[in-house]
Amino acid sequence: LGKISVGPPYFNVVFLLPMVPLLLLLGVGMHTAWRTSPRPLLIDRLRWPAVVALVFGATLPWFVFDRATVLTMIGTIAGLWVIVTALLDPVRKLVSRTAGPVLSRGQWGMVVAHCGVGIFVLGATITSAYNVELDRSVRVGDSIEAGGYRFEFLGTKDVTGPNYQGVEGEFRVTKNGALVDVMRPQKRVYRVQQQPMTEAAIDGDLRRDVFVALGDSLGADAWSVRVQVKPLIRFIWLGALIMAIGGFLAATDRRYRVAAKQGAAASAAERPLETAESEG
Repeated sequence: LGKISVGPPYFNVVFLLPMVPLLLLLGVGMHTAWRTSPRPLLIDRLRWPAVVALVFGATLPWFVFDRATVLTMIGTIAGLWVIVTALLDPVRKLVSRTAGPVLSRGQWGMVVAHCGVGIFVLGATITSAYNVELDRSVRVGDSIEAGGYRFEFLGTKDVTGPNYQGVEGEFRVTKNGALVDVMRPQKRVYRVQQQPMTEAAIDGDLRRDVFVALGDSLGADAWSVRVQVKPLIRFIWLGALIMAIGGFLAATDRRYRVAAKQGAAASAAERPLETAESEG
């Protein structure tokens, strides 16, 4: 019945739209006491986080990437909303020492984990919206423009590894005329498997990953090449790591261990009484 793409626009709709209500409630929930929070007080407390998330979430994609869709802005706003609401209490306590009791380790774990959720959402949104992927045929001296980067093909050479033989391409990557990196992807054939394998070259930092893969020889000194630029792709993994750190931090809260010991002691105290009643 045809192909279904798991990339844009399918991924944007399926991931972002169902997540938006959850993320909005996530920012509200951490500031809500069960059935006891007056609505006017909650609205007043979260007014400025909402303004900050709306303003920066709607403008940053345009400022950084010069374009944005409605779904991209919604995803950015949702990610910033979770981060700003999570940092609300720590910032207030930093500004005013008298703003309530000291945060417990469990509360700090919640703050860290929620920040991780927001960072993950930002990474997933920006990567999905602004990922650039091109497949091209190049000869020595040809260049490819992708995502603001220029990939100049300098040529190939044969390489030999401990258990493979292959061909290594060389690409000079520049941005606005400045050298970013010289990337060397390889096409390998392992002696045991006798199957060609692609060893991509990746230049990455916290802002983006630049990816170059050398394809097959097309004859006449031409090669197929795939280049990708993935902004904020590492935010996805970083957000998951921060969530795990938040969970670990919350689990070390002494209150949970005390409650567990008290529960075990109460259970132990009830057992002799239950035994006596059964014997009687």
